[in-house]
Amino acid sequence: MNIPALTGARFFAAAAIVLYHSQLPPFFPADAFWPLDPSGGVPFFFVLSGFVLTLHAEKYRSHLQFMIARLARIWPAYLAAVAFWFALFWPYSRMLIESSGTQVAILVANLAMVQAWVPDRIVYWSINAPSWSVSAEMFFYAVFPAVLWRMRRHGLVWLALLTLAVIAAQMAVWTLFPGVDVLWLGRYNPVIYLPAFAAGVLAGHWFKATGRSPREGTRIQWGALALMLAANMLFKVEWLGALPLPLAMAIAATGAAPAYAALILALGRYDGGPSRWLSRPSIVFLGEISYGLYLFHQLIIRWHTDHLAAFSGVPVWGQYAGIWIAALLISAVCYLLIERPGRRGIVALGASARAALAQKRSGPISDRP
Repeated sequence: MNIPALTGARFFAAAAIVLYHSQLPPFFPADAFWPLDPSGGVPFFFVLSGFVLTLHAEKYRSHLQFMIARLARIWPAYLAAVAFWFALFWPYSRMLIESSGTQVAILVANLAMVQAWVPDRIVYWSINAPSWSVSAEMFFYAVFPAVLWRMRRHGLVWLALLTLAVIAAQMAVWTLFPGVDVLWLGRYNPVIYLPAFAAGVLAGHWFKATGRSPREGTRIQWGALALMLAANMLFKVEWLGALPLPLAMAIAATGAAPAYAALILALGRYDGGPSRWLSRPSIVFLGEISYGLYLFHQLIIRWHTDHLAAFSGVPVWGQYAGIWIAALLISAVCYLLIERPGRRGIVALGASARAALAQKRSGPISDRP
């Protein structure tokens, strides 16, 4: 089931992340986009991921087939971004392939997309820092069958229990291991975002059970958007200062997840002004290239920051516009020439491997009774 409005919404979530990462001179003062904290639209993507995966769960006959499909979706552009980093920051990047030990392990963790599973910012922020969320997605893919099953019945109860369990585990780690990386524990730890992903799965189950509504939903969609913006403003570490820091960070990171789920349901279930606008072909295309925008934008910002002197004669607005144009163009090229062909190739390769394995298990026709 394809819902164009949700594809279009992905672009604006990615754009919020670009704005959040633009809080650097010479573009904007620090905290200029404070309402977008934490990390802009990242938790929205986690909720949306759970929702979309649930809608398409039945087409996968095994967890292996599901994992191959997800790898085909995220790996081609991800590898392209790693290659882009190597090219952009050479000769510094050469150290990762000429060194041994820790540096090589960091490179391997990045290529395997598990860097955020390691509680060390040298690892989870390495190479392309925003890709930590892709690593979190890999964790969600691994546990998706269990989450899908649990959310099918009594989903609200299981979601509440899961949230409490995650918070309890987090506080136990913080208490028992005082030297743990607090930033990882409260913000970059994939487990922290598991309730957000599960909220998306629950919303997906509800959508499948109820289907699309014939009602005109413009007011509902605008209301859901207002709720999401209010929730994003409400759940801030600054408002939660009385709580232990890791707990405050975790609540700030995922507290708005129910509001994200409500917006996703409103856009998917109803036909309204916002969903019609988001379904325009141009907006949908921007949504389709949003994964590349997410992967490439900070690399471009970092490169620009390293070469500020070369742009001293260019107005600040021109520099910022140039970053956006470069990021969008690179994302579009990546989508058309790498993402789509790479996805088809990996899916076809996986299908061939499964067919060969099935034939090997069944044996030659002459050997069958």
